[in-house]
Amino acid sequence: MTHIIWRKTTFLTSVLFVLNVSSGCGESSEKSQTTDVSEPVPDLGTDSGPESAGDTQDTLEHADMVAELPLLWEMTVYVTLDGRPVAGALVMQGGRVQRWETDTLGIATVTLDLSTPGDLGIVAAHPNARSQAETFVLELGLPNEVTISLTSFDELDNESYVFGDPGRPDENSSSQCRHCHETVTFSWFDSPHRTSASNPKVHDLYSGTAASVNTQQDCEKKGGHWDLGIEPGTGKEINRCYVGAGLLPYANVGCQDGPCDTPPDQFGACADCHAPGINGKLGGRDLHEATGIAYEYGVHCDVCHHVESVDLAQDAPGVAGRLKIHRPTERASSPALGDFLPLTFGPNPDVPVVKMGGVARNHFRDSTLCAGCHELEHEGFLPGDKPDVSRWPTGKIPIQTTFSEWEQGPFHPGAPCQSCHMEPAPLAQNGADVQNLAIGPGLISGWERPPGTVRQHSFAGPRQPKTNMLQLAAAVFIEKTVEAGAVTGKITVKNVGAGHAIPTGEPMRSMIVVVQAFCGTTELTAIGGDAISDVGGYLDRRQVDQGFDTWPNAQVGDVIRVVQTTGEYHDYPGFGPFGDGTFTPAQKGLAKEWVAGQVTVTAVEGDTVTFSGPLPEGTVAYRSRPPAVDSPVPPGWAGAAGFVFARLLADAAGKRQVPHFVAKDVLSDNRLLPQQQWTSTHIFAAGCGDPTIRATLYYRPYPLGLAMERSWSFQDTIMAEAQR
Repeated sequence: MTHIIWRKTTFLTSVLFVLNVSSGCGESSEKSQTTDVSEPVPDLGTDSGPESAGDTQDTLEHADMVAELPLLWEMTVYVTLDGRPVAGALVMQGGRVQRWETDTLGIATVTLDLSTPGDLGIVAAHPNARSQAETFVLELGLPNEVTISLTSFDELDNESYVFGDPGRPDENSSSQCRHCHETVTFSWFDSPHRTSASNPKVHDLYSGTAASVNTQQDCEKKGGHWDLGIEPGTGKEINRCYVGAGLLPYANVGCQDGPCDTPPDQFGACADCHAPGINGKLGGRDLHEATGIAYEYGVHCDVCHHVESVDLAQDAPGVAGRLKIHRPTERASSPALGDFLPLTFGPNPDVPVVKMGGVARNHFRDSTLCAGCHELEHEGFLPGDKPDVSRWPTGKIPIQTTFSEWEQGPFHPGAPCQSCHMEPAPLAQNGADVQNLAIGPGLISGWERPPGTVRQHSFAGPRQPKTNMLQLAAAVFIEKTVEAGAVTGKITVKNVGAGHAIPTGEPMRSMIVVVQAFCGTTELTAIGGDAISDVGGYLDRRQVDQGFDTWPNAQVGDVIRVVQTTGEYHDYPGFGPFGDGTFTPAQKGLAKEWVAGQVTVTAVEGDTVTFSGPLPEGTVAYRSRPPAVDSPVPPGWAGAAGFVFARLLADAAGKRQVPHFVAKDVLSDNRLLPQQQWTSTHIFAAGCGDPTIRATLYYRPYPLGLAMERSWSFQDTIMAEAQR
C-alpha cells in the first residue's frame, strides 16, 4: 500500500510531500478491467516521487524539481447502486472533463490530477440515482481504493411537490435558484420563457379578449362586448372586453356567443407548454389556473430541470405528453433541503451537492428537450374544423415544426438549438457562479467548467432585440438593370444563419421584403413585378366586381394599391408537402400577384373618394395608410412592390391568417428553410439615368388585422437591408 501526504500551497503546482513506498502499488489496476469513456490522460510515468523514503530535506529538494509537472494519482473506485455493484456508472474527478465507466463488478480505475483547483474529489453518477462524491484532504493522505454508494431515486412523480421559486434579479433568498445561479437566472429573467404564462397576447387569444381595452365604451366601439371573466394571474372575476376569436369560447360548446372563462372543459393544451409549472396534476390544465410562480415565471428552472426524459413518440406537446416531469417523493432529512429530498436533472454528471440532487440527462445538450414544446400539429376542435385527409392524410395540420425543420436541415445534428439560442456565458466559471464565491470550487460550489461550457438561459429569439438573432438570420441581395425607361430589381432573400425555417414557430409570424426605387430622394412608382400579398396587411380590400371608387372609412392620405392576379401559382421549395413533391404549385397555394400601381386618396365624400390620378386596372385593390413615424401600428404593405414569407393558416370559412385553434388548412408555406433563398422581380418607372433600388426585409410578429382588432401595438423589425 502506498501512502502519500500532500499539502497544496497557494500555487497549485507547488507541493510538499512525504512518500513512503511498500509493495502492491499496482495490484488494483491489474485486477480491474474498466472502460475510459473520454480522452486518455497523458502518460507521465508512474513514479511521482523518489524511489525511497529519504530524509525530509531530500524530499523537499525533489519537490522543487518536479513542481511544474502535473501530479497524478491512480485510484480504484467501487460504485454500488442500492447496495450492489453497478456497471455503466460514470466516475470522474471533480473539475476534470475525463470520464471513466464502471465494469460489471462496479469497478473503475481512475487517474486523479492533483493540481486541479479546489476540492479534490471523486464523483460517481448513474441515470437512476443522484450523483454522490467522496472528497479527500491531502494532508490526511490519499487512499488507493474508495467505495461510492448510490441510491436509486423513486420512479414515481410526486403531485404534492410544490415548484420552487427561481427568483428575480432584485431579490436574493437562499430558497431561490438565483441565490447561487445568478448568471443563468438573470439571463432567463429577460427571456420569453419567463413570460410564457403571463403574456397578455397569449391570454387575449386564449379567452377571446382585448386586455388593453379598459372601458365598456371603447370595447363596444371595437364591436366587442363588456362582460365578467377571469383575470389572468389572479383567478379573480373582473370585467373584460371580449372581441374576436378565443380558444375557450371556440372550443367549448355553448360558449361561442359569450365568455367561457368559467367553467370550460376544453383548454386546448395551452397551459401544457405556456404554464407547465402549475402545481398538482400535470397536463390538461386551464391556463387560468396559473397563479403565483406558475403565472409570473412561466417556463422556469424548477420545471425544466425536473424533465427526466423526452418522449418524441407522443403527439401531445409539453407536460401532457412529450415532457416527462419527475418530482421527488423522498422526504428530506433536513428542513434546509425542503419538504422533499432535492432531485434535479441537468447536463452534467458531476453535481453531487445534496441541495441539488443532481442527475445527468443528455437531452439538456441537444434539441430533444426543445422538441417537447416546439413541435405542434392540430386536428381541429369542432367537426367542421377537421382537415381534409386527401390533403392532410394524418388528419392533422402542421402548426409549429421548428424541431422538424432543424432535424431535416444541414445544421442537424452538429448545431442543436442550444448552439444559437443559449449563447456561452464567458465570465461564468460554472453554473453556480463559483467565481463570485470565497470558498472556491468544490463539493459545495461546484467545480470550474471549461470556458464556454456554461450557457446563458436567455433563449435568444426575435423578441430580444439586443441578441440580434433576427439580423443574423437573413441577408438580402439586389441585381439591378435599367432599360427602356424602367428599372428592374431582382431581390434575393436568403436564410443565411438559422438552423430552421424563417420565420419559424408561431404561424402568425411573417417576413415582408419591401422594395422601393428612388431618384435622389424622390420615390419612383412601381409599375410591375411581384406584389406583397394580403399577408402584408391592409385596412380594407375590394375585388374588382365591387368597384374601386367607394371606400368606407377612407381618409385623405390613404393609399390604394391595385394588383393583377394572373391565375398562376409560384412553385416554391417549402417545408414538408410544400417542397417534397406532394403538392402541385396550385396546391402550394401561393398565387402570383403583379403590381398594377397605386394612387392616393385626395378627397372623401361619404364613401366616395377622389384619387391623385387615374386608378390602375387590376383585380384586387387594398387600402392602407402610409408609414407614419412613431406609429404604434405598423403600415399595411399589401399590394406594394415586395414579397412575403409565411405559413398561412385558414379557417373553415376560408379566412386567412387566423389563429391556429380555428385553422382547418395550411394554404401555403413559403418560409425560407436553412440556406434556402428566393428571388422576386420588381419594376419601377425610371425617372433618372441611374435610379437606386432599396430592399428592406421586415419581421412581423402578428397579422396587422389581428393586432388592430385586439389593440396590440408593435413595430416591424428590420432584419436585413440592401441598396444598389
